[in-house]
Amino acid sequence: MKSKRITAVLLSMALMAGCLAGCGSKPQTPAAPAADSKSTDAPAQDNQPEADPAGTPEEKDKTIGLLVPATVGDPFIALSIKGLDRLAEEQGATLRTVETLDSAEYEDQVRAMADMGANPVYLMWGDLSEIALRLAPEYPDTNFVLCDVDMQTDEPNVSSVSVDPSEAAFIAGIVAANTTENKKVGFIAHADRPVSRKFRDGYIHGVHYADPTVEVAVAYVGDDQDPVKGQEVAKLMIQNEGVDIIFQSASQSGLGVISGCEEMGIKCIGSDDYQGDVSDCVIWSALKPIDEALYMEGDASFKGTFESGDKVYGLSYGLSLYTEIEFNNLSEELQNTVTEVIEGINSGEIDVTADTAA
Repeated sequence: MKSKRITAVLLSMALMAGCLAGCGSKPQTPAAPAADSKSTDAPAQDNQPEADPAGTPEEKDKTIGLLVPATVGDPFIALSIKGLDRLAEEQGATLRTVETLDSAEYEDQVRAMADMGANPVYLMWGDLSEIALRLAPEYPDTNFVLCDVDMQTDEPNVSSVSVDPSEAAFIAGIVAANTTENKKVGFIAHADRPVSRKFRDGYIHGVHYADPTVEVAVAYVGDDQDPVKGQEVAKLMIQNEGVDIIFQSASQSGLGVISGCEEMGIKCIGSDDYQGDVSDCVIWSALKPIDEALYMEGDASFKGTFESGDKVYGLSYGLSLYTEIEFNNLSEELQNTVTEVIEGINSGEIDVTADTAA
């Protein structure tokens, strides 16, 4: 334990050395990563005195930490950062983002972020979250937010946050079924995993709720960071299945799916964030507003109203499932349909987990 603590201190100092130029500012665009920590913060100021890794309480209140096991270019991580940038700007805090690309460093990186005074500290996805959950009792004054996971926790300083995509995917299915001319639509994800299944099933259920006769083809890229392969999978689905709309939920590979749809002249539905600016072929985006959920958690932490536990954000939290831009581009009839369906979901009349096809 002693050696890990020393490593944590060294990592903390590396983090601070790599980014202290922005200590009083709120950087919007990540700079080049530090050599050891891969921090996205700015270079160090000259003649910066050494500081206690734990920092002062004042410093802790002004630093937000984010550890991600992928590059900040990942669309979902970029969306998360958008929410935390907003939080940092409102709180006058500095957002410190670290790409923890080596799993062997996970524990030391979590310790380093907590030791340097970041609060709250956000951990993206399962492996980092499990480590933070284990270490949380050692840092009772630090609030840890586990991102995009369903993880039960009894620790008073840990919350587990996810956004259920089923509702947004269901609405995407409504739009697809009312737009397709071939009566054949597609869904492409990066892998057959629990989160992807929520996108897939919600979409299929929405399609069948609107029109049980519409067929839904499903395919997987096999990699969430391969746009070229995503493009190939999309083109094969269009050629072999005859779909005229594809809903993609495949992260970086999904950008390739959009490209394939554009090349083949069919429509596409994006995911997580607004993707109408990626290509004109994107007619709808099934939002998964993790940026709003993470903002709310951090806002509560700064206000002293942080609540621990497992939380699933969605319509009940007032989150939006679509953008006004794309909604306004729908026909008046389809706008009314979407509005009615959302009212039905809110009232409990419509169950997005049930498939109404025979």
